[in-house]
Amino acid sequence: MSSTQDESVVDDDVTPSQSQLVPESTVAISTIDVIGEPNNQKWTSTLILSIIIVVLSTSFVMGVNIGGPNLYNGFMVPWARGYPFPCQKEIGTAQWIARKWWNCVYNDTTVNSNGYYYLPEIPKDNLIGQRLQDSLHNILFVIGGFIGAYSGQFWYKCLSRRNAIFANMPFQIVASIFMIITLYIYNGYETNDPDKATLDKARKLKDVAISFFYISRFFFGFAAGMCCVVSTSYLNEISPRALRGTVGSCHQLAIVIGILLGQIIGLPWILGRHNTWNWGMAWVGLLPLIGSVLIWTLPESPRWLVQEQRQNEAAQSLRKLRQSNDIEAELVEIQNEETALTRKDLGIIKVLSSSEFRWPLITSLVLNAIQQLSGIDAVFFYSADMFSLAGLRDEKVLWGILATGIINLIATLIALKLIELLGRRPLIIWPLAAIIVIMIGLTIFIVLNAKNPEEKKEALAIVSIVFILIFIVLFAIGLGPIPYVYSNEVFPVEARAAGLSLAMFINWFCKFLIATFFLPLQSAIEGYVFLLFCLFVALAFTLLFFKMPETKNKRLQEIQTFWK
Repeated sequence: MSSTQDESVVDDDVTPSQSQLVPESTVAISTIDVIGEPNNQKWTSTLILSIIIVVLSTSFVMGVNIGGPNLYNGFMVPWARGYPFPCQKEIGTAQWIARKWWNCVYNDTTVNSNGYYYLPEIPKDNLIGQRLQDSLHNILFVIGGFIGAYSGQFWYKCLSRRNAIFANMPFQIVASIFMIITLYIYNGYETNDPDKATLDKARKLKDVAISFFYISRFFFGFAAGMCCVVSTSYLNEISPRALRGTVGSCHQLAIVIGILLGQIIGLPWILGRHNTWNWGMAWVGLLPLIGSVLIWTLPESPRWLVQEQRQNEAAQSLRKLRQSNDIEAELVEIQNEETALTRKDLGIIKVLSSSEFRWPLITSLVLNAIQQLSGIDAVFFYSADMFSLAGLRDEKVLWGILATGIINLIATLIALKLIELLGRRPLIIWPLAAIIVIMIGLTIFIVLNAKNPEEKKEALAIVSIVFILIFIVLFAIGLGPIPYVYSNEVFPVEARAAGLSLAMFINWFCKFLIATFFLPLQSAIEGYVFLLFCLFVALAFTLLFFKMPETKNKRLQEIQTFWK
């Protein structure tokens, strides 16, 4: 077949009379042996469009919900405590914004005659408990995430891959609506010293508003956890084997772009202000709303169709994705990997108890655990606090946060090339080793800087920020994308739903641990908190060095040979 014919777009309505069409008898039989590698292992417009619609409707939204709150914490935390007025802000960047945008005064105690102009200080004996309460919205996001991730196996089994992605979108749309409502029913815009009656009036619907706020964060988290299973499965199953790593990494790339755009939107010159943060958190709901319409233009997963014994539809879907009629070799490869009459989807208990899946499961769980326990979410959830701890002040914290998003995006774009060039294993093992060194150095600089007087903090603060940015680069080229790709590659079809759900559950459970305990631990042990991350990374490095196989461009049987 000529290259011109290979690249031609084939519509869903192709008839059997066309000379290049795969014969009906060929696509209906799952045990045909075809010599040679599949053709058409390349990018097509249909493949690219499918990736863009899926990741913008799901993965990107997850990224915005990780990166955005970091900028809005200075407004959301006092608001949730019951202090909704513009000048009631904690020391740091939030006070700088209040001075610039609301003309608040923080060096004149006479403006606080009623006692409500400033945000009340937290008693030292209640500091850890209050910090835990302040992080509740992130905790609920993560609780929703690991419930959504655990539920992924059921969406995976009960719906088609495309329909499961569609089912993800209503949660995000409802979450956006609830987020918009919050600041309209409970707010305060009094810039003078409010009295108790004014404060009580503003708080009238506080509990209702905060309930909407927390439900919104939970729904956003549920959708994010669910998308880590259903979206990554779809991307893995529509991609050619030669592009599987790159296509799978598009999920992480979209998250990273979402984090950066969430950070940009959260700047005070855009929506990061006292009276607009709810829109900064909610605007992203437009994307799943659009995606819920566009999703029906995408082809169904050919692998799922083969599993369902719908061979003709699988061939039709594959033709559309590869934009060619020459799909016979790839179709037979899919049939050989995905179909067998004796195969049935295995439950979580069976996968956990079977020695056959021991090392695929352990390495997947460790990879997903260390993705979070490396400390990356401490950076993206709480980098404003981290940079303040390191010694940055006022608007410099904003630029530090923005730098994390930019560096993360650049490194992830590089990773898209490296993941197929170097493979999965080197991009995990050696960056983990380097992260150990970075965490030790970061601890030393932050602890030393804490002893410096205020006027001497900035120099060491800049060194600490450089270490954090290096950590982000090391994370983004390996730990960022590879856990999602690897977990889809190492399980046979009958264990894939349970294995992937377990991996994503552990991922989100560890994210929960970071969201819950980072601020209290930071308050208790300050810079030494990074030594905990160092310990987790060292343990993961040791296990993965000996037990993680290379999966790049390999069939499942070749991967399984590593553990035998």
